Amino acid sequence: MSGESVESLLRQGSGLWRGREIQLDPGLGIATGFPALDRHLAGSGWPRGAITEIFSDRPGGAMALLMPALALLSREEGKQIVLVAPPYIPYAPGFSLNGVDLGKLLLVNGRDEKACLWVLEQVLGAGCGAALCWPQALHRTALRRLQLAAERGAAAGFLLCRPQPAAASSPAALRLRVAAAGNRVDILKRRGGWPVEGIELTAL
Repeated sequence: MSGESVESLLRQGSGLWRGREIQLDPGLGIATGFPALDRHLAGSGWPRGAITEIFSDRPGGAMALLMPALALLSREEGKQIVLVAPPYIPYAPGFSLNGVDLGKLLLVNGRDEKACLWVLEQVLGAGCGAALCWPQALHRTALRRLQLAAERGAAAGFLLCRPQPAAASSPAALRLRVAAAGNRVDILKRRGGWPVEGIELTAL
């Protein structure tokens, strides 16, 4: 293609997808509560019917990032929030102060990771609002099963993981890395666009 042809295409604007642009479809996602992050996500929020992997150095490092969405799902949409084997005892007043309806919060304890993943698959497939789990390691096959369960139940699944090589492939729809301070995220993988680094988080 000649240089003139390329320039002509670029001038047309509409109907042309550029690698670093993402097509937003407002209303399909679950608002994160952080506008700067929503702007980079297809659906303008956390994907429904999909798995999101969030990598953080701290076991609870991603909870502040998820609280606005959990509040929206539990209070405005009346959806169940399921915590599968969290690595710490959930602090109920903290959830309540962040707007989460405690009546919609379900805690599932367990030490056997295989059993916990089975529970996670079941609640996602049953159509909960969101399910959170803290796996030590996940094989691609297990991730694929969870992704299919989330699609089946139109639920949002969140895997809060320890950092691992960003190059590792995953069937998850979205992968994020939370900075140690918790005020910045990098998008490692997203639907409809390339990775994005250094998104500063400012809540609504």
